[in-house]
Order: sequence, then structure tokens, then C-alpha cells
Amino acid sequence: MIAGRGWLLMVALATASGAAHAQEVPSAEAQARILDLLQQQSLYRDRVDWSKARAELAAARDPAQTRRLLDDVIQRSSGGHGRWISPSQLRTESKRAPATQAAMGAAPLQTEDASTGPTARLGWINVGAYMDDQTQPQEVQYQARKQAAIALQAHIQEQDDGNRCGWVVDLRGNSGGNMWPMLLGLGPLLGDAKGSDPVGMSLRADKQQPWAYRDGTIWSDGNGMLGSRNTRYTLRHPGAPVAVLFGPRTASSGEASVLAFRGRAASRSFGQPSAGYSTSNIPQRLPDGSMLLLTGSVMADRNGVGDGNRLQPDVTVGAGQDAAALAREWLLAQPACKQAAAVVDAR
Repeated sequence: MIAGRGWLLMVALATASGAAHAQEVPSAEAQARILDLLQQQSLYRDRVDWSKARAELAAARDPAQTRRLLDDVIQRSSGGHGRWISPSQLRTESKRAPATQAAMGAAPLQTEDASTGPTARLGWINVGAYMDDQTQPQEVQYQARKQAAIALQAHIQEQDDGNRCGWVVDLRGNSGGNMWPMLLGLGPLLGDAKGSDPVGMSLRADKQQPWAYRDGTIWSDGNGMLGSRNTRYTLRHPGAPVAVLFGPRTASSGEASVLAFRGRAASRSFGQPSAGYSTSNIPQRLPDGSMLLLTGSVMADRNGVGDGNRLQPDVTVGAGQDAAALAREWLLAQPACKQAAAVVDAR
């Protein structure tokens, strides 16, 4: 939990590798804290013999062996999603954050006939990774998330000219980060859920923690995670069909975004299986200034279906097939788009 305002969901697919920082290890105090946190809270803590792990770390001969042992414990207890991030890695990754934040405000991808052809009736939203700048104060991070969500909803509003009969949400390049700007920005497309109806949830051993979108805010277990008076846009045609694109680069918070559409009426997904990190990480600051990404729950759809593994699309795209083309074909065949086409033809 970050200052009560959000969980940071991150994935280590394209970040600096442990090998590049093989000699960096947590301080003795931080190592003890890592083991305590993992043993008490990690999602798959029963996969580790903790007495053995502590003994092996205590007997490690050098920093490289300490790092290998620690990484192994983190990987096993997190299902491969959690990791330790050194202070130098935090500084390096903070430099990536502005680019991902600005990308949430980038213009949506335009199809080849977006202005004049059939796809002119379709909206297209591309949502990539979103990384927090961990070197900034919590309030600065929160405001950056809010601005990203506002920019994403602005793109939806710009395209929603009354002629859009369906939407494509492209998550194929979304490798993770903070999920709340993504879900808040996509709020107008998440369906007609009212009040506390969930759009997804986190599953813990003892409870469900539903995610909901209402009143311009994204909520988790009844707590407002991110919101603004400028994120309350409503589609001109609420409940319009949505095609979701995802694939092997879609991970962590990208997978959370996929799950938010699964179970939504008039929604269908296209692509290839996701990366398989559909679990939630909570960042834990350590005494030496480093950070542990602690994997503590499984992400699920609005019906509570989720297992922490790869997500399977409704339509699997094989070699030589175009996921976007299949998505457009499906959308244009939906009643909402057929009706819109008939109105245009009658003019």
C-alpha cells in the first residue's frame, strides 16, 4: 500500500536484470525484513522451507551467493512476480517513469481507413505500461497517476463523437506498472456497473477485495485509490461492444486491465496468452533504501475468476492472423454496429 492510495503492480519483464547487479545485496537488516515479509505475507509462502532458507543465507560465502539464494526465495514465494530492487535500480527505473506516464497521453493508434472506411465507426484506445517515479514524494506520484487517467479518458471523449459503435482496447504492449491510472482511464468503457458492482478483484486467502469504478473514482475494497472530477466521462452509447487485444507482452497491471473487461457484456478478447503475472505486488520499503515487491494476492475478473496464471483470449490468433483485423470484424458484426451502419446507409 502506498500512503493508502494505491498498490503498485510491477513486472520484471524488461527491467534491469539481477545478473547486471549480481554484487548488489540488501543489508543484513533488510535481508531479515525481506524474509519476515515473505514468510508472513507472500502468496506462495508454503513453497519455501523457511528454516532451510534462513540457514543457507546465513552460510552464504559471498555477496553473489547471497543474492542468488535471496532471489530464489523471492521467486518461489511469489510465483516469479516479486523481486528485490536495489537503491541504484530504483534510481534507474525512475528515469523510465516519465516516458510511460507521457505515453498514457499519447494519441491513439489510427487504423488505415480510420477516417473514411468502416473502422471510422470504431474507437481505438492503446494503453501501455505505467511506472511510478519512486524517487518522488507520494503526493507527486498520486497527481501524476491522476493526470495520466485524465488524459486517457480525454482520448475516449475525443473519439466519442456519436458515431462510434464499438471500441478496441489494445493492451498488447502493456507490461505492467501501476494499475489504477489504467483502470480509471478506461472507466467509461468498463460497462454499466452501478454503485459497488465490481469490475475485478484481488483474491486473498481470507477475502475478496473488489475493484469498482464509480463517481470518477476507482475503488478497491471500498477505498478510493484514484479519482478526479475530470474522470467522470460517460459514453454516448454506454455498453457499446469492446474488443480487447492482448498477448505475451501483456503482464501484471496489463493483465489486470484485461480482467476488468472479462465478464463485461458485449466484450471479447483477441490475441495470444498473456505473460502469466496476474498477481498483485505491494511495494515494501526496506531499511537500506531498497524495495521488495511483495506478491500477496491473485487478480480476478468481476465474477471472481482468476488463478494468477496466463490469461487466455476468447479468440486465439495464430501465425499469419491479425488480431486487430479479427477484432474489427467482430465489432462491425455486432448489433450496435450493424444498426449504426443501417442508419448511415439510410441517409
